[in-house]
Amino acid sequence: MMRLFLLIAFVIPALVHAQTADVKDVGPVDLSEFDCTTIVESQLLHQVCYDEAHRYLIARIGDDYYDNCSVKPDEVDGLIESGNVVAFYNQRIRAHHKCSAGQHQKLKAAFSNKAVGGKEP
Repeated sequence: MMRLFLLIAFVIPALVHAQTADVKDVGPVDLSEFDCTTIVESQLLHQVCYDEAHRYLIARIGDDYYDNCSVKPDEVDGLIESGNVVAFYNQRIRAHHKCSAGQHQKLKAAFSNKAVGGKEP
C-alpha cells in the first residue's frame, strides 16, 4: 500500500510536469494535447510538438523550447522526414513562422484552460 502511495505521490506529478514546456518569450505551454515527435537524428533539434488545429509548432532545441505559428501540416511532415532537420527547421520553419504578439494572444484564448504564456486570457 505504501508503494502505491509513493507511486501516486511522486511519479504522477512528474508525468504531469513533463507535459509542460517553458517556451522562450512565451512561458509555460501544456503539451498534453500536442502531437510530439522525438528527433533522434539530430544532436541539436531534439523534439517537435505540433497542434494541427492551431498550426502551432514547438521545437526543443538543446534544452530550450521555441514556438512557431501558422505552420502547415505538410511543413511539419517535411521537417520530420528531412535528411537534415536542423537546416529544414531553420530555412523553412524558423525563418518564416515567427509568432507575433497577436498570435500569442489568440493562442492564449484558444488554450484558455491550458498554460500558454503563463497567463489566462
